[in-house]
Amino acid sequence: MPRRNNAYFRCAYLLLYSRLIFETICRNSAQRGDQKMVNMSEVGRRLRAHRAAARMTIDVAARAVGVSRALLYRYEAGDIVKLDTLERLARLYGTSTTALLGLGQEYITNSVTFFERLEKLEHEADHVTTVFGPLAYVLSTEAYDEALFRALPEAGDPGEGLSASEFQRLRRALRRRKASLRERRPGFVNIIPVAEIANYLAAGLTGGAQLGAGERQARRRQAVKEMEHLAALIAKPPMGVQIALTPRPLPTAGFQILRTKQRKLLVTSPFRLGEPVNLRYGVAVISGDEQALRLHESLIARLWDSAIAGNRAIEEIERLIVAQRAER
Repeated sequence: MPRRNNAYFRCAYLLLYSRLIFETICRNSAQRGDQKMVNMSEVGRRLRAHRAAARMTIDVAARAVGVSRALLYRYEAGDIVKLDTLERLARLYGTSTTALLGLGQEYITNSVTFFERLEKLEHEADHVTTVFGPLAYVLSTEAYDEALFRALPEAGDPGEGLSASEFQRLRRALRRRKASLRERRPGFVNIIPVAEIANYLAAGLTGGAQLGAGERQARRRQAVKEMEHLAALIAKPPMGVQIALTPRPLPTAGFQILRTKQRKLLVTSPFRLGEPVNLRYGVAVISGDEQALRLHESLIARLWDSAIAGNRAIEEIERLIVAQRAER
């Protein structure tokens, strides 16, 4: 029995000591604003995002993990979280402690939560590279927004559309993303697969719905206007913006790399604001993994080396528009 008691106390001591070290690191990190360690403000944002994705009120979440509503508010505002509480929150939200701390990959299964999270990351970024078509959403027109939100309620089976509150949250997040690019003017690169432009011109934004001939033609006309807008951006890009087309098909659904002075993040997502629209199914991943970043940066370099830019890109877009009109 004495040996068992000694072993028990040693384990308890080591557990207590590890938690003390963790909380000390968090406290020092918060006091120094050390981005390379644990950024408690970011932890708070992740806690809010995961609670929103779980569709829990703060009262429900606080009761589930055994803390007060006020304390959970403080955690979400960036106060230091005790490790055992963080572990309970991770289990409640179906994620991991390391993901909440930003020490591993972050997985997001709710599209609205993903775009809210992406908006905050883009707002902090000094440079954004987006490999996605038919063009990066933040470069699109207001008319594209109207077409997108007309398509959204039609996406998927009955009951699979966004709720009214999700619809409004998505609108706000997307509006902020565009405003952030206009106001902050970070470096912004958009590499667009030619095949995605062709698909968009052929269908417009449908959301997968069965449309009448008149409505389908209207959406194709809007797609032509949007691609004419893209050609105008290439001819006279906003400050800091570079756009190129790639003839190569993408091996993924598209991705982004966001850079700040302190870090780089890779964002991969099945959620699409382009044709085909997808806001219901998939798992988005936000990662700081160095190997994943290197591999995707290498892919960007290969795509850029063979990309079509400037007048050649404008001519390619015009060719695609003429070809699509001929098919009608």
